[in-house]
This record gives sequence, C-alpha cells and structure tokens, in this order.
Amino acid sequence: MTDWPQHVMVEGPRGRIVAMDSVGHVDERNDVSDVLICGSHGAPCATQLMVWCRPRGVFVHDAGVGLGEGGMSGLKLLDAYLIPGATVDGNSARISDGRDMYENGTVSRANQAAMLMGISEGMPVREAAQMLLDRNPAFRAPARRQIRVHADELGSVYALDTVKYADSRIAGGVLCMGSHAARAMADYVEDMDYRLAGVITNDAGPSKDQSGIAGLARLDGIGMPAAAVGCATARVGDARSTYFQGRISALNETAASIGIEKDQPATEAARLMLRHASGKNG
Repeated sequence: MTDWPQHVMVEGPRGRIVAMDSVGHVDERNDVSDVLICGSHGAPCATQLMVWCRPRGVFVHDAGVGLGEGGMSGLKLLDAYLIPGATVDGNSARISDGRDMYENGTVSRANQAAMLMGISEGMPVREAAQMLLDRNPAFRAPARRQIRVHADELGSVYALDTVKYADSRIAGGVLCMGSHAARAMADYVEDMDYRLAGVITNDAGPSKDQSGIAGLARLDGIGMPAAAVGCATARVGDARSTYFQGRISALNETAASIGIEKDQPATEAARLMLRHASGKNG
C-alpha cells in the first residue's frame, strides 16, 4: 500500500495541521489531533472517507461549487459527525493541491460545527485551520424534540426521548421518556424549576441492583407520581413507545396512592397522573 504524501504544515502540543492532495490520502498516520487540508472536492463521497479518524477539522476544495452546490455538499455529512468542516474557494487555491489550499486559500463555506468555532466565509484557510487546532469543540445544545401525544380537559402528555429535552413548555404535563428511571433521572426532575403532573420512563432492565428504577422512590420526596415501563414492552430511547406500548413494571408510593398498578398500560397511568394533578379525582 502506497504511503501517499502528507505535508505537516504546523505541529505542536495540541496536534498538527496536515495538507495532502486528496482525501484518499488520509490513513493510519492521522487521528483525532489532526486538522486536515485535503485537495479533494467537498461532495459526500469524499468527506465520508475521513470521518473514521474523527479529525479536529477538515478543509476540502469547493470544486467550483457547481450544480446544486455539489462541490460543498459533503459539509453536511461532516456536521452529522460533529466534525468542523469548510470548503476552500476554487478561485483562491488549486484543487488537488493541499499546500496551496493551506497557504493561499480562503474559506468559501463552513458547516455549523465550524461556524460555532468562529470559522467564517472569506477567512484565510491558514488562519481558520489554526483556530480549529487551538480551540476545543464548541458546545452545541441538543434540539429539544418534544411531541404532545395526548391532550384533553385534564392536561397534556409529552413524549421526550430523553429528559435532557425537557423545558418549561411541558410544565404541568406528564413526561413520558424513552430513557431510564435511575438516579440521574431523579436528579434532572428535582432540578426543574417547574412542576410536572408525573413521570413515566423505561425500567432499563431494571439492571444490576435495580439501578434502572432507583430514581422512582426519590421522587416520592417531592410528591411526584413516577413509574417505569418494562423494557420488554417498550423500546429504550423511544418515548412514544413508552406511552403507546409500555406497561408499568415499577412505580413509587405516590403513584400507587393514585391508583397506578403494575402491568397497567402507560396510557392509563398517564391519565391517572393528569387527573390527580388537576384535582378531579372523582
């Protein structure tokens, strides 16, 4: 196998900036500490060839951009892997010449991961590559995907695949989650500055020492009904499966006191939580 030429433009304690004439030259010499300047075009068939090594950042040639912006369309693929990526303006540097791209190129497009780290259009590639080498990845808040799966005169039930998607928009409702009912779940719920009608989540097995349901009893301390569905009845990580398919496998004392029982459908348990929170217990 040929060791294709790789040119180390910068090397320091945080890693390297490495220029090469093709993305196909990325190999076992490269790793997560490298910023890569690759002379290939920026379509997905090229950018996917280097994601395995999870580089600090990637620069590819925009190849004239072209129809449907094909020459830079692979930046979205890099974004999916949270890899900062940018294309180099074809009028500023030769394609298939990584060193020219580094020394003379300017950025024509940056993906979201790169923009969050300060990379912008028109920036010299030399400067942009150094920024990616010197800086840690920028925090990217997760999209808070919330689905209202039920609503009536008593209130609403929300499906959130993880408790980290929660915010005040679900206040007063029942939170159905795809994640576990372990201690960390209770930590998140107790830290909320709004009140829920109840919580239903997955029992995660319930795993060693019943750890998958250890958070349920904690929520008795704040008077919140909490229950878990069996992982054999609902998919872990899928909140809609929790609500529509799940059957209760574990619950806290507060939940038991309002009529929730083991093997009850989660849909029924959620309605009992809403009824209790509304005060309409008759």
